[in-house]
Amino acid sequence: MTESVNPNYYKNKQIETYEAIVSQLSPLERIGYLRSQVMKYTMRFGEKHGETINASLMDSSKAHWYLEKLLAYLNDLKLEGHDIEATTNIAELFKDKKNEEWKRK
Repeated sequence: MTESVNPNYYKNKQIETYEAIVSQLSPLERIGYLRSQVMKYTMRFGEKHGETINASLMDSSKAHWYLEKLLAYLNDLKLEGHDIEATTNIAELFKDKKNEEWKRK
């Protein structure tokens, strides 16, 4: 597997692809974007390339890369004296769906 966490084709532009994306987001959108990327790579853990140890390492590395971005951003907000609104716990996102399934049974 020759895939890398942040390949050069994302960085060989006037502005890195990641920076272009987050520059268009509000603080809460940026936090949500980063959380979603961590979640995506954690949930697909190793499945993309045949459930090998290398695939698992790659997905873990990608989740880690985005988690480090999230931590750095949150620390920057804190240092600048900003706070964020209460965020929804992931379990709350699926509460209505779970209730709907329970009602169908």
